[in-house]
Order: sequence, then structure tokens, then C-alpha cells
Amino acid sequence: MDSKATSSLPMIVFFGVILAFLMAFIFIAIYSQQLDLQVDEQAGALANNLAQAAFTSLSGGQPILSLPWDLGGSQYEIEIQENSVFVVKIIGGRRGGSEYSAVVNTAVAVENGDFSPGGQMYFMRNDDTIVVSAAPIKAPVENILPTPAGEPPEFYDFAKNNPREATAIGAAYFEARELHADETDIDVSAYKWENVNSLLVQIISGGSPFVVLRVTGNDNDMNVGMVERAWIVEHVENGESIDSPMPCPSPDNAYRSGWIYSPQDALDHLRSRTWQRKSNNIAVVVPVNASIEAAAVTTNVSTYPAWRITFESYVIFYEMNPWWEKDETPGFVFQSDPELKPVV
Repeated sequence: MDSKATSSLPMIVFFGVILAFLMAFIFIAIYSQQLDLQVDEQAGALANNLAQAAFTSLSGGQPILSLPWDLGGSQYEIEIQENSVFVVKIIGGRRGGSEYSAVVNTAVAVENGDFSPGGQMYFMRNDDTIVVSAAPIKAPVENILPTPAGEPPEFYDFAKNNPREATAIGAAYFEARELHADETDIDVSAYKWENVNSLLVQIISGGSPFVVLRVTGNDNDMNVGMVERAWIVEHVENGESIDSPMPCPSPDNAYRSGWIYSPQDALDHLRSRTWQRKSNNIAVVVPVNASIEAAAVTTNVSTYPAWRITFESYVIFYEMNPWWEKDETPGFVFQSDPELKPVV
């Protein structure tokens, strides 16, 4: 064997070992950087998600954010600083001592600050402040529609016995209030069916005939919870004069005494609650721009005036008239598809 080749062999082995060591070192360094980057990305994303959930709560409802158990394998904690800054701190593992923050341009108040990894954070608007809590936030009492005191007015029994007529009259009454906001004494005095799906409603102001509105609806057989079918109002428009109308109890009297809910009342109430889908517990926020139509809903018990609220793939039917507690006949409150349940 050539002596030169023999003498150079140890050097080749030596350089091979050095090269392998360097490659391993570079691989470990790159892998370590990737792990650090994973912590950075997850912590930054969590801070941004906290601010986004807080911002979402400004439009109503109570968004819920599930917290991860760790961030890239590192332990963390959450703080709220300066009443508007969400801070994620790494307290153990990689990137220990690092902080990641996101700002929401609204004052934030902490109701329950026990923000534990694997837990949940709840957000709710209260006037000009965002309330944040590790437990469900109780909605302010004034946002929950109370049951009116005393006996209901005449329109209550009218709606109970004439649910489709009451539905159309309610739709016309609130449409007239919106279109003629300068009139402070809008009411309904009479109605008449044009055909099976079209009702003429006599609107009065100051006790005198003011305008006639035509309310047109159609039947919908789609099941929504316990609702088997519904007659849904599709149009409210100006109509012709009414000959030989049927007299109608005052919906204005019922509204002012709390025995009819306006479409805005129904939407505000739904948005003041926290909702979850029963099938998977996903939090659902009713948006401010949800569509609302009047509807007469039929269950296996009876037919009732209601408001139909729709957004995305959700359909909610909500009572137009509160149910009097002394009424022996069951009333209607709420049905939805997909099925929702209130958290608070």
C-alpha cells in the first residue's frame, strides 16, 4: 500500500468527523430556531386572537376564545395592561421571558382574571367598555326583556286567537313607525284580507286614517326546531283603501305596555345573550345586521306571532308577544336551526 495514502487516511477520517459534527450542529441550530419560531408564531397569534375577540364583542353577543394548553411546548400566561393591551408572556420553556402583545382601541375591564391555559376567555361589551372574564359574563339585567306586569291588553287575546292576522298587523305597525317616525301616535284600527296571503292594514295617526299598508306573506314548510311550518311576511307596501274592514285592538297600546316586542327588541335581546350550537358547543354571535321578518309559526301545540331572525346558515324564531304566566295555554318563546342553547 502507498505510504502517502496510508498517512492521509486518518486526516480524511478526522475531517469527516469534523464535517459530520458541523452538519449536526447546523441542523440542531436550525431545528432550535424553528422551535423558537413556532413559539413566536403561536404566541403572537394568540395575542392577536384575544384582541380580535374583544373587537368582535363590540358588535354584541359574548364571543368565547378557547386557550391552548401551551405555545409551542412553552408555558405562558395572559395579562391585560394599560386597560387595552393584551399581553402573552412566556414563563417557561423556549423563549422564556418573551412577551407578545396586541392592542384594542377600547377600554378593557377584567371581571375574572383567572386565565388558565386550556380554559376559556369570555368577552362582552358593557356600554363603552369591553368586559373580559375567565367565566361566562352575566348579561346586564336591562338587556333581558322582562315579563310585563299586570294583565295583558286586548291585543294579547286577539293575537292568541288570530295569530296570522296579528303577525301581519305587527309587521305593518312597526313598518309604519319606522317610515313615519315624525308621527308620535301611530296605531292600527282595522284590517281586511285581500286573499289568503295578503292583508290590508289601516294605519291611523291621531285617531284618524293615515295610510293603508298591504302585508304579503307566504308559507314555508321548513322545520326549525319544534316549528313545523311558518307563514313569513315578505313584503309591506302601500295598499288601497279598505272597504268593510274588521276592527283591530290597539297594537300601540300593547307595545307601549310591553306586550309586543319590536323587531329591534328581539334582535337586541338575542345579541345580549351568549349562544352555543348544541351539536358542537361552538360559540355563536348574532350579528347586528341579521335579517328580521314577521312570521306566524306553527308548532304541534298552536300557531303564534313571532320574529324570524336569519344570518349565515342560522334561522331563529323569537316570540313577538311575551307569554302571560297566568295563561293556561302554552306560549311560544324561541326555536332555532341549527339548535342553539343560551350560555348566559
